[in-house]
Amino acid sequence: MFWLGGFLGAIFLYLAIQKIQFNYRLRRPQDYTAKLFYRRFHRRIDWDKPRDFNEKIHWLKFYSDTSRWPELADKYRARQYVRSKGLGHTLNKLYAVYAAPQEIDLSALPRSFVLKANNGSGDILLVPDKTKLTRGKILRHFGRRRPFGVDTAEPHYLKIPPKIIAEKLLREDSGQSASLIDYKFFCFHGEPKYVYVCWDRDERKVDHRRETYDSRWRLVKNAYPSTGRYHSRGLPRPKSFAQMKKMCRTLAKGFPFVRVDWYEVGGRPIFGEMTFTPAAGFIDYYTPDFLRTLGRQIKI
Repeated sequence: MFWLGGFLGAIFLYLAIQKIQFNYRLRRPQDYTAKLFYRRFHRRIDWDKPRDFNEKIHWLKFYSDTSRWPELADKYRARQYVRSKGLGHTLNKLYAVYAAPQEIDLSALPRSFVLKANNGSGDILLVPDKTKLTRGKILRHFGRRRPFGVDTAEPHYLKIPPKIIAEKLLREDSGQSASLIDYKFFCFHGEPKYVYVCWDRDERKVDHRRETYDSRWRLVKNAYPSTGRYHSRGLPRPKSFAQMKKMCRTLAKGFPFVRVDWYEVGGRPIFGEMTFTPAAGFIDYYTPDFLRTLGRQIKI
């Protein structure tokens, strides 16, 4: 029985360490941000004179007015903000909102739809045919998890009441991608300057192709390292590109930085989400030069 006591002791020690780490990340997000930044980039973050994009995103988290971040980073409440700006026609069709995965009533939903968490990143379940979806898969996908924002040092997400939303499953119709093309506009002080485009994504949005364009849809050639898996053939300008930019100005007005995401279906722009901390402020796929270019756009 001695081995059992040692085993249980190891488990209790592990859980105690996990609790200590969780409390540290929850209560001291700025210190944890600095630690994560050093681990990722092997240099200390300069809080006094932030220069590149990642540094300035972290500076904004702790030293700017973030009072509206929880509302607008919430994929559900952001819909009301979009309506208030006269852009309700760009919203995807909403079928239902749930407080927990156990509440999801498949019988009340159409044959195809998409489920997504309102308070996270990439937590999406595509359902092209609900007859092949099991409740077990839903519970596994949206089941118990740590509060989003603690492990990524994004405290504004902790102020978002967690929900699961069911929306219309949009389908790519341009013939350019195996998945919906995601147009992510980097907006600085209300002006969309660059658009980060993702396509050919897998279901979990882990593996995909990406390119970055400027506001005139010119490929930014120094955005990525000369070697790597992010280069591709490029994409044609979306038909609603000018509309997207105009609507970005409406939604991004008043913020030093916000990323506004759009899809395009049938030549019509569909609102995606608003993000204040892309990649949680730890973008490592852009070159240092381009990160500094992006950083210079944020005036603090």
